[in-house]
Amino acid sequence: MIMNNCVSPPELDDRQLLMFLDGERPAHVSVHLEQCPYCRERSRKLAGMQNYITTQLYRLSCPTSVELGDYVLGMLPSSQAAVITAHLHDCSHCTREVSQLTDYLGELLPARKVSPLEQVKVLVARLIGEIGPDKLYGGMTFAPAYATLRGEAPKAITMQADGILIVFEVQPAASGQVTFLGQLNADEQDRWTGARVELRQAGALLASVSVDDLGAFRFEDILPGATELQIIPVSGPVVLANIEIVL
Repeated sequence: MIMNNCVSPPELDDRQLLMFLDGERPAHVSVHLEQCPYCRERSRKLAGMQNYITTQLYRLSCPTSVELGDYVLGMLPSSQAAVITAHLHDCSHCTREVSQLTDYLGELLPARKVSPLEQVKVLVARLIGEIGPDKLYGGMTFAPAYATLRGEAPKAITMQADGILIVFEVQPAASGQVTFLGQLNADEQDRWTGARVELRQAGALLASVSVDDLGAFRFEDILPGATELQIIPVSGPVVLANIEIVL
């Protein structure tokens, strides 16, 4: 039950709470939040508002994953392609996505004997947030992939690809390995039921599982390291996600 008043007046004002959420954490503010459920709840709500605003603005000027995929396939009008080319000179995030798409499509097209005209849709999942013990008051961080997942404490990251949200988590297992969990949510959720999820490290396919009817999937006994996931539905775009698993 959250109290309706500060337990140790004067209550923290919004400026102090916002500074705390931005990483400026004077000892007296930290102590106050540990002791006061009322101010802690206000901090959580402010963090939620910050997260919402940041989500709306994050990479606002970047092309979508779909547009970058069409760019790599040469499917865009020359004027639009020129705009993206100029954008790539200044954006390391999109440059990384284009590199990932180029590598993946370079393997996919010859193997499946399809042409660019068939418009194979490939989306690179973008990291939009992480939640862990260090985010006690509801804060999120926003950064480019590679996303990093550490196995020593409960932690989850959220990635997005053209409206598809995927939450990843790792749990420690025996002998320095981890259990890797995923939860996929999309507007057309049924399309993803039964989708194949392939896990690769150092270019080698290590395991393949299917997305269940609730959007969940899991891999057992995975070693730490740079990990690529390919989520491949029966129809629709392939989703790529790059994650660094660290113990």
